[in-house]
Amino acid sequence: QSGFDVHDELETQFWEDKKLNNEIAERLREIADDFIDGLDMPVRMEDLRITGSLANYNWSKYSDVDLHLVVDFSKVDDDVQLVKSYFDEARMRWNDIHDIKIKGYDVEIYVENAGEDHKSTGIYSVSNSDWVTEPKITRKEIDFETAIKKAKDIEDRYHHLKRLFDDSKYDKTLTGIERVKEKIRNMRQAGLETDAMEFSPENIAFKILRRAEVLDKISNLKYHAYDNSMTMDD
Repeated sequence: QSGFDVHDELETQFWEDKKLNNEIAERLREIADDFIDGLDMPVRMEDLRITGSLANYNWSKYSDVDLHLVVDFSKVDDDVQLVKSYFDEARMRWNDIHDIKIKGYDVEIYVENAGEDHKSTGIYSVSNSDWVTEPKITRKEIDFETAIKKAKDIEDRYHHLKRLFDDSKYDKTLTGIERVKEKIRNMRQAGLETDAMEFSPENIAFKILRRAEVLDKISNLKYHAYDNSMTMDD
């Protein structure tokens, strides 16, 4: 349960009078611009936002800088789902390649569709230097027991997939990984859509999995399973 406390103030290295530190804001803009410049198509960013626990009072040493680039997917291509898949791959590749830290916190890039209903009680526009959703200090009871059970279920699934991989059942491993990744996405989204939002057991389970590096292990297993499934022996 360590690291889920609610503080009386925002992270002081980032915020002063509820405004984002100017040097940090400028660096985040540079990172976003470099990400866009690295894409193989012209993309216009509608807004740049920081969200998650570092834009709220529940920050901890485990927090990430959740940097959201807001883009109108329909202006890139009419097939919005295709655009989403493209950005998902691009940002995951960026996050895998780069290890950027701001004041000791990892920077994680996301690409968000303009008009998307983003569930968070703290959203700050780096572009406009103002809050989209200003956070409030709320101390909600967290159902840790349920969160731990949900996280344990996902971790058990990972160990099952690892056994399939070790038995050289690469296609079954890949299929199982896609299913568990979809389950994780749906679980977190369902939690964020409840009144508890960030404090829902589903979202807390996601954070537990991230801190225990289970999410990274699942992603790495996917890469290894794919490589092995495509490899031909001499």
